[in-house]
Amino acid sequence: MNNYRRISDFGSNMTSEVNDPLTYCLNNQMDQRFLHGGHADTMGQYSRSCQLYMSEYCANKWDMACEVAAGNLEKSYPNQVAGLGLGPAGGVACRGLTAGEELVANTAARKYLHKMHGAQLKYEPFDPTVPTSPMISYWAGDCGTACQMVPEFTVNPQTIDKDPVMDKLLARPIIGINILTNIYNTMKRYGTLGQLKGTKLGNFYNHNRYFQVKGGV
Repeated sequence: MNNYRRISDFGSNMTSEVNDPLTYCLNNQMDQRFLHGGHADTMGQYSRSCQLYMSEYCANKWDMACEVAAGNLEKSYPNQVAGLGLGPAGGVACRGLTAGEELVANTAARKYLHKMHGAQLKYEPFDPTVPTSPMISYWAGDCGTACQMVPEFTVNPQTIDKDPVMDKLLARPIIGINILTNIYNTMKRYGTLGQLKGTKLGNFYNHNRYFQVKGGV
């Protein structure tokens, strides 16, 4: 018999503003510090937990919270989810991207993922000290850090023209050129690339010299 007390035994399971991950992960101001105290630093918008949470949140629903986060111009903090099968490798500063642009890249890596080879999806609570904290997910190699995780990205040709995440990638392709290249190669391999003809993404491939050499759409 397990005699250990559960964390939920020590308080209410009801959610509140103070336990909402968005109040940790958006902005860095005095109100946030009054709400979260020291956690505002350890679990703030540049933390691994917030980067994982925001990329999944925005992949599921791009809303004003995502717009605010995407407008973050800070370049001093690394992308901590790059090694977890999500965002592109390299820190923010060394890739010349802002924290907001890294969010777009991490979101795209989640939203357009079709299949991940050599890895399993793992889950953990956003804040392990809060019983109602939502779960966040990341990819982990099947054989630890020695494994190479290989993603396949693809898009829905029927809805891609109304996708705000893709609009941001196409407005500044350097944010996720690896993802755009992967989408092209994956859809070409599956024989679905031609379905992008006439879309914004298809036009990008047809007017970009690199993809023109590869045959375009």
